[in-house]
Amino acid sequence: MKKQQKIDNWVQLTKYVHYIETMIEKNLKETYNLSLKEFYVLYEIYKAKGKKYKINDLIKIVDLSQSAMSRLITRMEKPTQALVFRQECVEDHRAMYIYLTDAGLEITEQALDTYENLIDKVSFTNIRKLSQIDDEKN
Repeated sequence: MKKQQKIDNWVQLTKYVHYIETMIEKNLKETYNLSLKEFYVLYEIYKAKGKKYKINDLIKIVDLSQSAMSRLITRMEKPTQALVFRQECVEDHRAMYIYLTDAGLEITEQALDTYENLIDKVSFTNIRKLSQIDDEKN
């Protein structure tokens, strides 16, 4: 595979992934009023033992800054439909846990189904073709 073809494939792959993320985020926003980052936070808490996560650990997993994560959590705690709540960590009073509310659990489960249905439409064969890297020297 020539160098130019590798780069062209990479560009196509990143465009395809961006398109998929945009499609998923648009659907989550319209259906559940969730951004993709908000969904990822809910999903990580949902998977976690005890349905709780330390904020500092979520920051690393979701790849947000401390201030961006704090703003995101604040939005998700809104009283109109709180999806999460904070609680001080008993073992470490400097740490804060984020928990799913009942509404957060319900929305996460519904959004997971939607996410899965959208992912089913993705051509992973196409992604594999575009992401193949040939180590041949050109």
